[in-house]
Amino acid sequence: MISFGVPFLANPDLPERFAKGAALNAPDPATFYGGEQVIERAAAVRGLRDVLVPSGWLRSNEGNYSVVVNPVGTMAIAVATGDDATGLADRSPTTKARKGPSTLYAVSSNQLQLGLFPGDESPLPSAVSVGSATDCMTWILLVHRTRGEVRCELSLPSSMGDGYIEAWHERILLTPVPIDSEVSVNVPDQPDIAIEIKRKA
Repeated sequence: MISFGVPFLANPDLPERFAKGAALNAPDPATFYGGEQVIERAAAVRGLRDVLVPSGWLRSNEGNYSVVVNPVGTMAIAVATGDDATGLADRSPTTKARKGPSTLYAVSSNQLQLGLFPGDESPLPSAVSVGSATDCMTWILLVHRTRGEVRCELSLPSSMGDGYIEAWHERILLTPVPIDSEVSVNVPDQPDIAIEIKRKA
């Protein structure tokens, strides 16, 4: 069985493109379907990439883990939504939602590089790595939206518990961005995806 996720979302006519040998559209996470939180996170990923790629950073979706990686491969930045402590100096935030194996791998790699657990020779959890476990530190652009502002921080995760990032080695708090009280997310129109299903005889 072969499945296509992200390529199909970026190319609703994927079977025809394969048949013709045509080029594929590049995936744009901001246009993927999903709830408002998914759309906001995807827009943040796109915005981060729009700012950093012209400076030589590289896009990576390896293992379905969207990050940007610096030109020498020593730093990656992922985006996640944070809880209401995000961006506040006197509180310690966590991610708003549980994270998957790629984030666990990245945080475990950070722990090894920071020497947080000397003498621990445990192997890294099984997942697709963003870069070499000994080279690439993964930072998180943590974003939290309230009624009146968006708070962000660029932070280096150091541990996870029950699927949530819960501790940070370093936090760089960014200036909050004020917003109007009524914010709407405009989800772009996407063509309907029609897949013909036939029973085998």
